[in-house]
Amino acid sequence: MTDIERAVAELVAIGMLDAGTPPGEVRDLVVSHARSLDGLAAYTGLKTLSLIGCAAGDYRPLSGLTALRVLTVENSDLADVTWAYGMGLRVVVLRRDRLRDPRPILGLPELQSLDLTGNPLDAEALAAAAALRPGRLVTLDDEETAALNRALAGTGVVAYRTGGELWACATGLALTEHPEAGHTPTTAEELRAVAAGTLAPRDLLGLGSA
Repeated sequence: MTDIERAVAELVAIGMLDAGTPPGEVRDLVVSHARSLDGLAAYTGLKTLSLIGCAAGDYRPLSGLTALRVLTVENSDLADVTWAYGMGLRVVVLRRDRLRDPRPILGLPELQSLDLTGNPLDAEALAAAAALRPGRLVTLDDEETAALNRALAGTGVVAYRTGGELWACATGLALTEHPEAGHTPTTAEELRAVAAGTLAPRDLLGLGSA
């Protein structure tokens, strides 16, 4: 069973989808902890898609989902969005991933809302995203958090703020099987230590030894 088939089976099991629904007639899909998106291209009728805690590596199968309007990718190893050119996405939530350059998303003509918090965006890309305001709803890290995330690139850890407090979490599945859970409050000093290699990412997140 592929990760996509497993996700569909889970929706059927909880009554959110009728058994035997053809792939092209599925409108909403939530996929967690996928290591591959094989088979996703068949779900051409999707309107909303959520990828949570995934380590798919290759996200190009998303490019064929021409009906997709709402996309969420969180706590995943998403690092490239060149596949997004020409898509009709309106709401895009790419939180706590590995993305450095979101510009293919920024140019989407139907884009209305974008959340890029918790990504190691380069400074130029961050400025380009901010320039979409005020015509579009854009949520970004503050300057300090953005700089910390750039320093953390490649560690498998990202930072974000909520309620004014700094938090850290994993992206992808290298550090934990559930990167969407177990987020930990932290400090800028601890995050700089992870970036410098003097504090192990697993220790920061309280995951212990592998």
